[in-house]
Formats: sequence, structure tokens, C-alpha cells
Amino acid sequence: MSDLSEMNTYKESKIYMGFPEELPPHYAYEAVQIFNDCGGFPELVPNSGIKTDKNSGIWLQKGEVRYDIPFFGEENEKLEHKLQKREIYRIMSDFTGYTSPWGCMTGVRPAKIVNGLFNSGATYQEALEELEKFYMARSEKAELAVKTACNQEAFLKEQIENPKNIAIYVGIPFCPTRCLYCSFTSHPIGKYNKIVDKYLELLEAELRTVVPVLLQKGYNIESLYIGGGTPTSLSEISFENFMGFVTDIVNPVNLKEFSLEAGRPDSITKEKLRIAKKSGVTRISVNPQTMNNATLELIGRRHSAEEVIKAFEMARMENFDNINMDIIAGLPGEDLSHFEYTLEKIAQLKPDGLTVHTLSVKRAADLKRDAKAELLRHDITGKMLIESQKCASSMGMIPFYMYRQKNAVGNFENVGFCKKGTEGIYNILMMEEIHSIFAAGAGAVTKFVGERNVKIERIFNPKYPYEYLEQDRQLAFEHTKKVMEQFFAQNQ
Repeated sequence: MSDLSEMNTYKESKIYMGFPEELPPHYAYEAVQIFNDCGGFPELVPNSGIKTDKNSGIWLQKGEVRYDIPFFGEENEKLEHKLQKREIYRIMSDFTGYTSPWGCMTGVRPAKIVNGLFNSGATYQEALEELEKFYMARSEKAELAVKTACNQEAFLKEQIENPKNIAIYVGIPFCPTRCLYCSFTSHPIGKYNKIVDKYLELLEAELRTVVPVLLQKGYNIESLYIGGGTPTSLSEISFENFMGFVTDIVNPVNLKEFSLEAGRPDSITKEKLRIAKKSGVTRISVNPQTMNNATLELIGRRHSAEEVIKAFEMARMENFDNINMDIIAGLPGEDLSHFEYTLEKIAQLKPDGLTVHTLSVKRAADLKRDAKAELLRHDITGKMLIESQKCASSMGMIPFYMYRQKNAVGNFENVGFCKKGTEGIYNILMMEEIHSIFAAGAGAVTKFVGERNVKIERIFNPKYPYEYLEQDRQLAFEHTKKVMEQFFAQNQ
């Protein structure tokens, strides 16, 4: 753990900071957002009038303000970098009056820091103190991260003991419509109907090329995750064909978890649910994002809250006993009362899991609004997240995984809650980056984790369906196999 008493034991180095003559309304937030996006000194980049001086740190237009920070030397480079980030965050916060809920933590995986502390022998209380005192995270966020890490402990331990347990991800990049906030590889299926069959054909070929190699090398497929997009946006005939070849290639009998991202209620039918159940799916998502019809229309969901309820009840009737629901805090036009209404309606349905996302505005999204103005609503979004934790707790749920995204409103987090025993194994291990995932389909990213998690190899598929279809399949698949073989050879 960090020893703050060491901060004054080394010679001082200088960082120069200045500020523009006129601060725009969003500046207090944006200054800290830049810090979080870029990881602090020395990676800060120009944005919104901010200029950098590669020799002295941050330099802005109104004069120069000099600050002293500790210098630790090359032998303590990692600690030095952490302390520099900490001091820059403190300086920016002091000046702007804005504090980030996660303090100077810049990573996307807060629980990973806690897991590292636990591995070093830290107690629950010591981990809390490290997050609050060194990283300057708010107490409620520190507690959330530590609780999440505790709930992950058994799953992480099992993976460490069985490093050849892996996951398979299969991507269907189609949806009924594209939501305005969406930045995923997702395309309106109505415009792509003519290529769906070809896409599925290539997807099957990719899986049949690679999965046997994994099995031959002694890897155990522990979990299978079908995501997207919205896999259930396929027609019933196409969906049955798809599930048929997937389960022929990956035997569901041997899986600990088989997840299906049903997602959009307007894509779910009783027949598709029956196909999924017959195929061995154990965990599904029915995602409203909000239960307010006006907001659903605004964000392009093209379904009603009533359809959410109908889809959920159909899933229960088909004997799905592990159903997750996704919602988003900070959607445009929604205040706390709208969000509380969504929580109330979800609590009535009694799902087994609840994933609470903070709205993240990304360049690839189609959201038509003033993003910066919305980002200033961090106080409202913060209250929404507090209410979501209360709601999850009242339903007997625990936090089991979490992550942060760039450009999330208020620098807040995304958290997965669930009833104990219904944890998403794929979500936990994927987020903590301690197991390998073979991913197939457009936009898929295969990730091989080396011994002791020291090295990670990634293979990127073409992002868009047409690009995926236009590739030379033989050449592409052989490249994937070659990378895999090299990785296997290095990690025997």
C-alpha cells in the first residue's frame, strides 16, 4: 500500500499550471474529466482551450502557476507516476471546485485495484482506507469497489487455479433500431436483411475453424456469451439456425454459464425464448434502459415499457430463472423522479440481476444534444446511482462487477448487481482481465491472457458487417490460428 509519509523525502520537481481568462460553464467538470480520460501527467492532451507543454506539464492561457510535486527517481517510477497524478488531480480540484467521485483513480476497473490490494495482504478496512486516503475516492465509491471485489474473490481464485478455463463470445451486430446513445457495433437489421444469411455462414465458419484448435490445446470452455447488437433481432428461422450451429460447435452441456443478450423487448418472441431454452441458455438479459415511454421514444428504442413487462413475463413462463435487466442513469430529459419510477417498475418484476449504466456520450453515438450541458447533470446522476444501489439491495442483490467508461456523466461507474448465485461469470472474468476469450463476428476482439496475467494478446476482427464479409476468410482465419499457436507455444 502507498506510504504517504514518503512524499517529502525526495527532491522536488516542478509542474506549471495556468488557466484561461474566462472559464466556460462546463470547465470545472471538464478539467477533471480530462484528467480521468488521459490518466494524468504526462499524458494530458489539448482539449477545450487547454494546451500542454511537454516539458513542464499543463499550461493554459492565463499566466503560469507553479506547483511543487515529489520526484522519486527512476527506481520508483511507478510510484512517482501515481503521486504525480494524485497531486495534479488535487490541484485541478482545488482550483475548479469539482471533485471526481473516484478521486484520482483513472482506470476503468476500480475493483482490480482492490483485488491487487487483497493479493498483497490488505484487509477490508485497509483497502477502504487506501481508496479514500491515497486515491481520494468518495467513501461510498470506495465501499462499493471493495464490496464488489469481495464478491468476485471466489470466481477469481477458481480462474487462477484453472488458467485453461476460457470463454467464447459470439457477436450478432444487428438490432431492431439503433439507439441514439449507442456506440456498439450495432446496425438496424431491416437495412441488412440481405446479408444476414451470409453473415451467419461466415460466423459459423470462423467458429468451426478456431474452437476445435482451442479444445485440442486442452482449453476448457467455461462460459459462452452471445451478444451484439441484439441476437434476438434475427428472424425465428435464422435464430434457430444460428443457435443450432453454435451449440453444435460448443457443447452447452459442459458449460457453467450460457448467456444470451436478448436485450430489446421488441425482438423477443415466445418461439425465440423456447429455442434459447432448448439450446441450453442459462442467463438472459431483457433490457428496458428506462420504463418511461417518452424517454424510450426520444432515444430511439421503438418499444414501450409495457412491451418490456410482457417480454420479461414471457421469459419467466419459459422457465428462465436468471434474468438480468439493464437501465441507464442520466438519460436526456430524465430527472430523479423518472429514474425512481423505472426502479419501482423493475422491482415489481423481481429480476435476478440489475445492471446500472451511467450514460456515456461517445463519438460513435447518434445522440442529438449538447453533450457538455448534459455532462453537467452529474449531481442528479449521482443521486440516481445512490437510489439504484438502494433498490438493488432491497431486492436482495449484491454488486458483482463494475467498470468505468470514458465520457460517462459525472465520471461515474457502471455496476452489475445480482442475487447471490446468479453472478455473471463471463462479466467478472472479462472485466478483471484474467482469462482468455475467443470472440467471433464483426467487431469482435479475441483476448488471450498469458501466464500470471503478464501478457495479453488481442486479435481484432473487422468492425462492420460488410468489412467482415469482404475479408478473405481463409487468410483471416489462418492469421487467427497463427496468433493462437504462437501464444500457446509461449504459455505452455
